Order: sequence, then C-alpha cells, then structure tokens
Amino acid sequence: MSIKYDPSQLLKKIAPAKKIKRMLSGKVSLKKAALNFIDAVDFIDRKRVTEVALKTIKGYKSRLKAETVTKTELLDDPKQLIQRVQNEVILQISGEIKDRYAGEQYTWLPSSAEEPDPEHQLNYGKVFTIGDGEMPGERYGCQCGMEILVRQTRLDL
Repeated sequence: MSIKYDPSQLLKKIAPAKKIKRMLSGKVSLKKAALNFIDAVDFIDRKRVTEVALKTIKGYKSRLKAETVTKTELLDDPKQLIQRVQNEVILQISGEIKDRYAGEQYTWLPSSAEEPDPEHQLNYGKVFTIGDGEMPGERYGCQCGMEILVRQTRLDL
C-alpha cells in the first residue's frame, strides 16, 4: 500500500474553482478571498499564507497606481493571487510531509504543470528517501506529486 500525494488534486479539494469564483464575484476583498479557501485545513500556517496574500495584493495596488490594470480586471482575473497562495500551501504541505514521513521511501510522480520542470522530469518514477535532497513541492511552483511507500493510504497531516 502507499499514499499518493498529487498537489493539483489536493488543491481542487481545498480550493475548487467554483468556490473561488463565487467568493470573488461578491463584495469580498482579495485578501479575504485568498484566505477563505484554506479555512478547513488546520495544518496550514495562516500567518505565512496571509503574508503571501498581502505581498501579492501590495503588487496589485502598485499596478493600480501605475494604471497598468484596473480593479475590475484584477477581480475578473485574480490568477496571480490564487497561484501564489496555492504555491505557499503546497510548500507548507511538503514541509509537513517531510516532518511526518522523514526516512520513508517515495516514488517521484509527474507534474501536473503545463510546462513541467525538465530537471524534475528526470526524477519521474525514481525512488527517493523523504528528507534526502529536494522533494516534490519544495521548489516554489512545483506541481510534481509523490507516492509515499508506506502501509497507510491517507496522508496523516
């Protein structure tokens, strides 16, 4: 038995596209929308996610000041905010896996990214030890998965 960890599948459960779209269509601030979808995940460091969201929103504000984008455009297409918050969530989950499953073996699974990292592609299907070297999800933006080779079938985070 094993545990398959696929970041894209996890994010679909934590932050389904319909939920994000519904939140952003109302009168919800970008910060609140970015944070609402992680409420149910108790092992996520809300402070770190908030910092990422605030940094991204600060960038949005400077773009608004420079008039390179309108507020309506940002609300209609908040991809950068969502992507950065999702990346932070994946980084934190990878850290939790490293802490909880250190020393266990895993198989590196392919990325769900449109343009996978060529260095990561070389690792697909290979077996590694958790905690030894770079793991899937530890690099910002990585969408690679892993199959943790343990007797469990669910992540214990």
